[in-house]
Amino acid sequence: VVPISDYLLGQMMRHLPAADWSRLKVVHCGLEDDFFTAAPTPLPVEPALLCIGRLCAEKGHLLLLEAFARLDRPGVRLVLAGDGEFRPLIEAKIAELGLGDRVTLTGWIGGDEVRRRINEATLVVQPSLMEGLPVVIMEAMAMGRPVISTFVAGIPELVQDGKTGWLVPAGDAGSLARAMAKALDTPVGRLEEMGRTGAARARERHHVDTEAGKLAALFRASAAAQRQP
Repeated sequence: VVPISDYLLGQMMRHLPAADWSRLKVVHCGLEDDFFTAAPTPLPVEPALLCIGRLCAEKGHLLLLEAFARLDRPGVRLVLAGDGEFRPLIEAKIAELGLGDRVTLTGWIGGDEVRRRINEATLVVQPSLMEGLPVVIMEAMAMGRPVISTFVAGIPELVQDGKTGWLVPAGDAGSLARAMAKALDTPVGRLEEMGRTGAARARERHHVDTEAGKLAALFRASAAAQRQP
C-alpha cells in the first residue's frame, strides 16, 4: 500500500498489524516539469496574497478573510482562486468585512491559470483546517513562492517554518494575521531566497519522474516476488 505522505503512513500504521508495516511504502504526489522553472518570476511590485482551492469549510477561507481584515496593509490584495459550496458565505464575509475592493474571487481556474496566478503572487496562503498534503503548496514552492499554511497533516513535511514559508496553528486567525504581516515585512531578497529553497525542496520530494520511478520499482519488485516458486 502506497501512502503519499509520512502523516498518512502513520495513520495506516495505526490500523494495521505491525507485521504488515514493512509493506507500506511512501511515494509522494509528483509535479510535471511545467512547474519547475529555471528562474522564478520576479515578485510583484504590489504585494499580493493568493489562496487556491475549493471554496469549502476545510480550506479555511472564512478564517483567512478574518485574518486579512486585521492586517494594516491597505495596498495588499488577496486573490481567492476556486469555486465551491461556500462561495455565498465567502462573498457575504467579504461584504461584512468591507474587503470588496481588496479581495478577488476568480471562480474555477485551470492549470495554465493556476501557474499565472502563482507567478503574480508574492505569497501563497493556504489556511487549511483539514488536509492531506495540498498539491497547490507543491506547485507554489516549485515556482519559487514562499507559503503560509498550517500545522495540519502532511503540510509540515514540505513547508519548513522559517525556511520555505511560515506555519501557524489551524483555526487561529490572530496567528495567521501575524504570519502574513511578518511575511509582507520580509525583505524581497529574503523572500526570493526562501522561494529558491522551497523550489529545491519541491523538486527533491515531488518531481513526477522521481516519484513515478519509485512506484514503478515497487511494481517490479512485487511482480518479481510473485514469480518466485
